[in-house]
Amino acid sequence: MIVLPFPPPPLEVLRALELLEKARQGDRGGLVQAGAVADLERPWEPAGCSGDLSSAVWSWCDDVVAWINHEYVWRPAQMVPACWPRHAHIARELPVLAVLRWEAENAAGPQLMEEWNRYAFPMFCDRMAQRLGESTCRTGRHQDWPAESRYIAFLEASPR
Repeated sequence: MIVLPFPPPPLEVLRALELLEKARQGDRGGLVQAGAVADLERPWEPAGCSGDLSSAVWSWCDDVVAWINHEYVWRPAQMVPACWPRHAHIARELPVLAVLRWEAENAAGPQLMEEWNRYAFPMFCDRMAQRLGESTCRTGRHQDWPAESRYIAFLEASPR
């Protein structure tokens, strides 16, 4: 096999995406069971999802990272590090990237796939590399958050 298929989302994620699609299409009949559109869970923002959906998103993201690292990475320093769940800046972007890729895979034409390949994925990689900098995470050894002490100092100095 020349390329591996993109990992499909778990059923919980597919159900959430289906409800959101019905909302986008204005399918009121399909939304009666979902309640208010504002209450729909968005898999690209797992922090706002229920425990089951959030767990499913994170599991899917782990599969997506393995797929990305196999299909798109040539040099080890370009890999999404195994410690990605310990990097909020990566963890926040991965679900968005995964949903965009899934939508592109299921589109009726190639435009969304071209946009994912040309914009979404390369920009994700650029931001990830820029934010990780020269950390040892890029070589397989996790480095704790270098800005943590300054963040704590900021919180302590900030009036609330």
